Amino acid sequence: MNAKTVEFEVPKGKREQMIEAIEIFTRAVHVSEPGSRFYVSLQDKTNLNKFTHIMAFENEGAELKHKTAGYTEEFFQILDNICKNKPVIKEFNYLGGL
Repeated sequence: MNAKTVEFEVPKGKREQMIEAIEIFTRAVHVSEPGSRFYVSLQDKTNLNKFTHIMAFENEGAELKHKTAGYTEEFFQILDNICKNKPVIKEFNYLGGL
């Protein structure tokens, strides 16, 4: 099973817009992706403009479904328009958890 994180930071005046986009995006993931073992969006407590998304997929097909979904493409377009720097994506081997 593959797991990933996506880290990004938004400019100060764009935080509320990003939170709204995250809420819409994560709802779409939870409703449309039974193959996503988990998908979590976190906001940094010391810098409220930084966010981390943590996700794991049952298999490559589930991950491909997530990557190619229209709502994922829309979310990354929002990130590209708002963020100064590209999101940092890291890949992990999923070893277990609740």
